[in-house]
Amino acid sequence: MKTSLATIVTVVGILIALSIIMIYSTSGIFAQEKFADENYYLKKQMIWVSVSLFCMIVFSYLPYRILRPLALVGVFAALALLVVTLLSPLGQAAGGASRWLKLGPIRFQPSEIAKLAIIVYMADVVARKQATVTEFFKSLLAPSILVGIVLVCVLKQPDLGTTVLLACTWMVIMFIGGIRFRYVVIFIMTGVVNLYFLIKLFPYRMKRIISFLDPFKDPHGSGFQIIQSFIALGSGGLHGVGLGQGTQKLFYLPEAHTDFIFAIIGEELGLIGTSSIVLLFAVFCISGMMIAYKCTDIFGKLLAAGITMMITAQALINMCVVTGMLPTKGIPLPFLSFGGSNLLVNSIAIGILINVGVRGNEQPENAVLKTKRNAAAAEYNKGERKRLANA
Repeated sequence: MKTSLATIVTVVGILIALSIIMIYSTSGIFAQEKFADENYYLKKQMIWVSVSLFCMIVFSYLPYRILRPLALVGVFAALALLVVTLLSPLGQAAGGASRWLKLGPIRFQPSEIAKLAIIVYMADVVARKQATVTEFFKSLLAPSILVGIVLVCVLKQPDLGTTVLLACTWMVIMFIGGIRFRYVVIFIMTGVVNLYFLIKLFPYRMKRIISFLDPFKDPHGSGFQIIQSFIALGSGGLHGVGLGQGTQKLFYLPEAHTDFIFAIIGEELGLIGTSSIVLLFAVFCISGMMIAYKCTDIFGKLLAAGITMMITAQALINMCVVTGMLPTKGIPLPFLSFGGSNLLVNSIAIGILINVGVRGNEQPENAVLKTKRNAAAAEYNKGERKRLANA
């Protein structure tokens, strides 16, 4: 397990270091044009990186089991933030979606908090109901309804990509926890039917599907972004045009420093650069699942699997969108895209994952006994010191 932990720390470190370089490369000209400061986005990201790394370290030392009593509170807190975002003036729209909540100088996405809250909550519920987990309607129906309400709030923003991601994470945790396979099949079939109607009933989603199937039908409209992404990836070739030398970031490719940063990596660092990113996330996925597999505590196992699934799925969806294998979703590339909410939540998740790797084989009972023994030993030593001082 030590090897998996070292691998995860190394992978995340490389991704964050590369993100700092690429965000400066992709956003400098845009920041100079908009804010008269080419380092504007770099400075903001450095602040978020510092805060995120601090939180990662803190959560890597905090025993992950202390999250269990807070699981239900976390889900209701995430739900409350989502409702406030949708219904109050504090919610802010960006790109046609009300996904942001502004509290004073801080602006963040409650849906990012919901990702981690659902993982902790479902891991706790499934771990507590192991005796009856095979019977979905008996043990997991009520918790799943609560998760469903959260998903509806995310969908109303609207954010179909994150909704699908959360639903997949929810199913993975239940499947690993021991739910019968027939229920998983039913959920997948129901999800596919719902997804069809959610796309069919909303013209802008249908437009995205059409542009995904043939972006060149509307090269100056719905297909523009993905075509520019193709140009960036194609221009890079094997070795890339060189760091900082890409041209697609010069107001051709929208969101070059956020959701489409992978395309600029392909342009400037080539196929070698993009393949390295894919390899890093594959290594992360394997290492995270190894931690989950070796963990003897069911709550820790589900927590590790859920976190690994969440981050890997985000990366996979983002890279598939950028390469034209999926319609545009608005999901950032973990640890690489510009943005604070996603980086902070993912960093906290990594801290929890590290702690599961360190403490996952400890039995709670043994930990309590160890604490009591240490307290008794300290009391004994204190008494001995007093006795010797009085002698």
